Amino acid sequence: ATIEEKICKKTIISFKFKAFLGRDESGKQIFKTTTWYPPSGLTNAKSRKEAERDYTFDEFVNEVWLPLCVSDGFHRPATITMYQSILKVMLPKFKGIPLQKVTGIRVMKYLSWLRNDYRTNRGKPLADKSIRHHYNILRMIFNFAEKQEVIEKNPMKKVDAPKVSKKSVDALTEEDASRFFEELKNCPLDFRCIMYVPITTGLRRGECLGLQWQNIDFQKETISVKRSATYTKMSGLIVAEPKTATSVRTIPVMKTTLILLKELLRQREQRYPFTVLSGSFVFCREGKPFEPRNPDAVTRHLKRFVKANGLPDVSPHDLRHTCASLLLSSGADIKSVQEILGHADASTTLNFYVKADLRQMRTA
Repeated sequence: ATIEEKICKKTIISFKFKAFLGRDESGKQIFKTTTWYPPSGLTNAKSRKEAERDYTFDEFVNEVWLPLCVSDGFHRPATITMYQSILKVMLPKFKGIPLQKVTGIRVMKYLSWLRNDYRTNRGKPLADKSIRHHYNILRMIFNFAEKQEVIEKNPMKKVDAPKVSKKSVDALTEEDASRFFEELKNCPLDFRCIMYVPITTGLRRGECLGLQWQNIDFQKETISVKRSATYTKMSGLIVAEPKTATSVRTIPVMKTTLILLKELLRQREQRYPFTVLSGSFVFCREGKPFEPRNPDAVTRHLKRFVKANGLPDVSPHDLRHTCASLLLSSGADIKSVQEILGHADASTTLNFYVKADLRQMRTA
């Protein structure tokens, strides 16, 4: 390859790269050219050094892709943390390999290694969905490199997306749900409320913890979902708008849930008599009404509760699944369930939750 500089007022403004790709059937030489414009502020020497540089995979990810495409101010801390976690596994397997030399076969070998040999910190194999995340990140990296003309060929065009096996969601049966409600009667009011909300409204864990008292309309019997609480080691506890527009929604609430929430609000008013609680969190930290609770703490509390009472091992998200399953088995229409759950389209609701049991088939 040859590099031709274009200089204006003694400053290099661009480099023209010309690469020989071989000959065609008639013997005519084939060339490919591309132009690269160095960032402003670089000296001519630094511009030449960057132009002649051949990135390795790990250099390109750490020095170019991560700063420009991930830590760009648009991604949520939880998303950045997920990318960084995956890259801790990925980068050592491609370390030192020139970006141009990464082939589709090498990528397929990596995905095969993830599926057959890799084990998590808990000694478990990687789930199909997690392997698909690795594939998607590789695709984003190489698509960006191709768009910026850093590579001639994109190896991901020769790699099929890993298949994700369809799993039935974990949800309590009607019988287990009845037992769940029965055992909750013996629990503190605060914990009862934090369990009632996801199982009767379908809210996600973060959406429950992002609720403020001003989001509950006791007269109209509704809850407005406007924010979500997430926790990462990098950023700590953050409250922000939900990830998707469809997650911002107003949904009806059962009277039994509202009665519990009213009682919880009365307790708070007695504890903080000179405080305007409308902007405080429904499920706050102990002694700090304007700070949301840590999502992981809620999960741990639920795990202890189901274990102590001999109930199925469920997570807060499984309570959301339970809400959807019970709604559908009771004859609710798909569109209403989609709106309650905040799904972007009804196909997500159909794919995850519509599964007839023997009793429903007999009725049909």
